[in-house]
This record gives sequence, C-alpha cells and structure tokens, in this order.
Amino acid sequence: MVVKSLVQGRDLVEIKALDLSYRYTELAVEVKLELCIYAIVLLVCLQHSLSLDLPVNPYFVYQIMIIMCQIRHNSMAIIRMKSSDPNAPQDPNRKFSSDEGASATTIEQVSIGPAIYAVGSLFNHSCRPNIHAYFLACTLYIRTTELVEAGCSLELSYGPQVGQQNCQDRLKFLEEKYYFRCQCGSCSVVNLSDLVLSAFHCVHPQCSGMLLDTFDIKSKSEKLKQSRHAGDFYSLEPYVQVEKLGDLYAGEMDHNALAKIYSSLRASVGFCLKCGSHCDLEYSRLMVSEALGNIERLRHGIVRKELSSSLLSDALESLDQLRRMLHAYNKSIAEAEDSIAQAFCFIGELQCAIKHCKSSIQILEKL
Repeated sequence: MVVKSLVQGRDLVEIKALDLSYRYTELAVEVKLELCIYAIVLLVCLQHSLSLDLPVNPYFVYQIMIIMCQIRHNSMAIIRMKSSDPNAPQDPNRKFSSDEGASATTIEQVSIGPAIYAVGSLFNHSCRPNIHAYFLACTLYIRTTELVEAGCSLELSYGPQVGQQNCQDRLKFLEEKYYFRCQCGSCSVVNLSDLVLSAFHCVHPQCSGMLLDTFDIKSKSEKLKQSRHAGDFYSLEPYVQVEKLGDLYAGEMDHNALAKIYSSLRASVGFCLKCGSHCDLEYSRLMVSEALGNIERLRHGIVRKELSSSLLSDALESLDQLRRMLHAYNKSIAEAEDSIAQAFCFIGELQCAIKHCKSSIQILEKL
C-alpha cells in the first residue's frame, strides 16, 4: 500500500493515508514502538528494492505508522471453511453414498489473510448484526440476515456476537483488539442472552428460573446504574419484554415478576430471579467443574481415537449433572451435547448422535 502510494502518486514527499479511522493515540507505548521499528525497516527495504530516495525522517516514519494503524483497525480477515476430516469430500455438491460410512467432522473458519476493502471496511460493529460478510476467493460479499428498512444502519460483527460470549467478554475483546468500547444496543442494555449464557438452574426442578454468579450480578447491576444515570429509563426494555422472556418463562412474567428481577439484580448472589429461592453456588460450581472435566476427557478420547465405553458413560452422567445444575440454555450444556453427539457418531450410533445434535441446536437458537 505504501509502494502504491509512492509509485503511482509519483510523490516521494507525502504518503497518502487511507480514508479510514485509526486510534494511534490510544495504543500502548510498546505497540507504538513496534510500529515505529516496522516503519523504519519498511522504508529501508523500499530504498533498496525500489531504488527510491526515501527520506527516513520522523514525519515519513509517522505517516507509515498511521497507515499501519489503519490496516490493523480496519482490515477484514479473509476466511475459508476448513474441515477437520481429511476424508471429507472437497466437492460441496457431492453427497456421501450409503456405503461410505459416517464421520464426525468439525467445520471451522480459517483466516488466510487480512485485506482492506474501500467500502466493506467502513461498516460499523454491532454485537447483534444485521449483515453477514463472506468470501468467494478474495471477493467480499455482504448479505443482510434480516429485513432491513430503508434508512437503518447496516452493521456487522467484528468478533463474538450475542449468544456466543457474554457482554463482558465481548467488550474486553473489542477494547483490546479495536480500542473502542462497544455501545451497540445489545451492550447498552441487560440482555437476556447474556444472563442465561452462563447462568445456574434454580434449586427447584419445576422452576425455570436462573441464578447468576457474583461477577454477573455486579456487572448487570452496574449496567442498570449507568442506564439510570444517563436518564435512559427504557434501556432495560429488551430484557423485560414479556415476549422475549416468554420463551424461558412461558409468558408468566408480569409487573410483579419484573419488580422481583430488579430487586434480585441488586441483592446478594445465589437467589433465583424467578422464585427467589436460594442456592449454594459454591457447591454448584464444584459439581459443574467435575462434570465439565469428564466432558473434556471425552473430547480428548475422540481426538486420540481412544473412545472407551466408560468415557462415554461418564460423559452422559455428567451431561445429566450439567442439566440439573445449569440453566437450560447455558452454553456449556450445548457444548457438552456437541461432544457427546460426536462420540456417538464416532462409534456409529447415528440416531443418538442426531438426538444430541438437535438438543445443542435448540439451545444455540435460544441464545
């Protein structure tokens, strides 16, 4: 990009920066030093490779550092889909024949390099985006994921979205990588998905309520205070709307129940947000940790192709334990269901694998 600016512009005095934002002043001193060294090395390399009489002075170095900042903060990762199964068909239109057997295949997005797009790099971020970016070769395509009315902003996600990570983890990721604090609609309110993502189950089996951990309670309470101080009295609307909570509480939420939620969020931890029952979270954490350990051992067994009946049996018992201890839509349950589905697929029990896959999908759809 620097060479293009120099050679095509025939200007060895000024490097034209991109028309994109950058946050140089917010970078750590160590990062600025790193960029400075890169810029000097790049100038020296260009002098030798292009035989250009480039001035290695502070102003020229700073111009290149700004371009590097713009690339870091605005580049988009070009990705391709990769299968973990070396025997998986490469032709997307090809179908398995009935005698090829079954295999548990993990599909993941792999970054093959960053790129700057004049238009694509201008889209703002949202943790609940309404557009999706994808690639065919190196060509960037943008598609809406919902009906977008004229005049509404088109926003994509720079990282984890609602339902993938809780609000605190999303904010931390965006601040560390892109140097801004997200203020999208999903990060400015108490979001239902953020609550249930890592919530515990009420001690009463018949109650569908949730219990939040210490950090969750504090963070949600702080968000409530910030909303009130800002005079945004309707900022809790997405959380308290009956239709959104209806999927969890079967439309039982009324104004009295909402008042209980407010008081619970400001109370001590370990109380069900629906019925107010108390739970010993320390014991629950211990049991959940033990169960997740068994699920992790199952994953290692699948990777090593050493899947014993005892491993699978322990994992199934642990899944039942997670269901008792964690909220029905806790993401850890979905991940455990995935691992067990993969194990059943590995041993050829496809119907059992399908059942656990469906259970995982139902949770992820709720989130």
